[in-house]
Amino acid sequence: MSVLPLRRWLVLALATVLLIPPLVMGTVAFHLLGDPPEDATDRAAHRLSDEASQWRDPAWQAATKNALAGDGVEFVLIENGQEFYRSTADPLATGDGTRLVRRVDVSDAGSSRTAYVYADAVFGPPEAVRNWIVPLVGLSTLALTLGGVAWFFGRTVVAPLAATSRAARQIAAGDLDVDLPSSRVREVAAVNTAFAAMSDALRTALQQQATMEQERRLFIGAIVHDLRTPLFSLRGYLEGFAKGLANTPEKQERYVTVAQDKTAALERLVGDLFEFTRLEYLDQAPNRESMDLAALLRRQVDDLRPLAEAKRVSFVLDVPAHPCLVDGDPHLLTRAIENLLDNAVRYTPMDSSVKVTCGIDAHVVTFSIADSGPGIPLEALPHIFTPLYRGETSRNRRTGGTGLGLTIARRILLAHDGDLVAQNGPGGGALFIGTLPHVSRVRSVRETGTLPADAVVVSDDSPARVVGVGR
Repeated sequence: MSVLPLRRWLVLALATVLLIPPLVMGTVAFHLLGDPPEDATDRAAHRLSDEASQWRDPAWQAATKNALAGDGVEFVLIENGQEFYRSTADPLATGDGTRLVRRVDVSDAGSSRTAYVYADAVFGPPEAVRNWIVPLVGLSTLALTLGGVAWFFGRTVVAPLAATSRAARQIAAGDLDVDLPSSRVREVAAVNTAFAAMSDALRTALQQQATMEQERRLFIGAIVHDLRTPLFSLRGYLEGFAKGLANTPEKQERYVTVAQDKTAALERLVGDLFEFTRLEYLDQAPNRESMDLAALLRRQVDDLRPLAEAKRVSFVLDVPAHPCLVDGDPHLLTRAIENLLDNAVRYTPMDSSVKVTCGIDAHVVTFSIADSGPGIPLEALPHIFTPLYRGETSRNRRTGGTGLGLTIARRILLAHDGDLVAQNGPGGGALFIGTLPHVSRVRSVRETGTLPADAVVVSDDSPARVVGVGR
């Protein structure tokens, strides 16, 4: 059975109530009350007419008498005005006294034959039975039809809606495992489907809320721990100063150096927390503009070169001379690249190198930053972008990492419709590969007209910002 609208089911139910009882009543009246009287006399008349040549045969007379007596029919045969056979002595006295008489004339060349056929006027049950059996059948059929219609609508409309009401109370009580029956009525089926979808969505939302609550607690706990560590160290050295423990110039210099390092660690942690919170909760859309990612990489490498040289770490820069145009926020992308390069310099051992590459593949700009450090443990790779996560061998507090830099970098790229993945390079060390959509052409209309085809104009204030590409 198909799923139909409620209005169509109501039309079908009305048609069923109006048509079924009359059809059943007519069928019962036709088959139960018997054939009309004319049918019996017609059959007798046809037989007598067709077999008129055998009327004088005694064997035929006896066989015909027996055959027609089964239908309650008697007959009289007359030839040339003289009666010569009758099936009963008084045909009119047979039955209940009400008889029909039919004359059958048969003519041939030698004689004139006539037959009178006598039959009961009413066949079937007695009149008293006929007066109440048809209305009884009609009322019974109507009651059964209405009962069937009520059962159908109770099963397809009332029962599903009652189940939906119970499910609503069940959900209100906190039980989201609801089971709703199917229905052949489209509107009811749609309500149950929407209700089941709402239950699934609510269950998913509650699960996500529970997961986020657990992550929030872990996140707050990790933040507190990270803030307490440098604060305790800073407090200890300041108390040492106050108590006069730094009684020599060497100790004083050492205390000051450690205090400065802990202050820088606190500043870096607070800055990362602020940036992470802004990206995570404020959901700010990037201020997009056309920019050259290759120029941005060159600039960031130049900015970090003094820090790398202090560790005797060199940069290997492999970026194309032509622009790698992307549509992004210069501030956010600068922060992402800075985090990745700072991470690479921090974990690269002395007298090693950091390789930075950039290229265009179809409509995607791909860049990579590979360090020469110990790499990322395989068990840590799935969690490398989890906030405040630190692998034991490659990312720990002794290096000064906050556990947020990589998370911030990846979320910035995701906000730009790109992505950032981490893996171990073929020669060891961590390899971070980022992708961003490529801007193949940037239109810029000036007062003097359109830029020449394939012309690239870079602004003076930022080597990473492209003003326009001519067409």
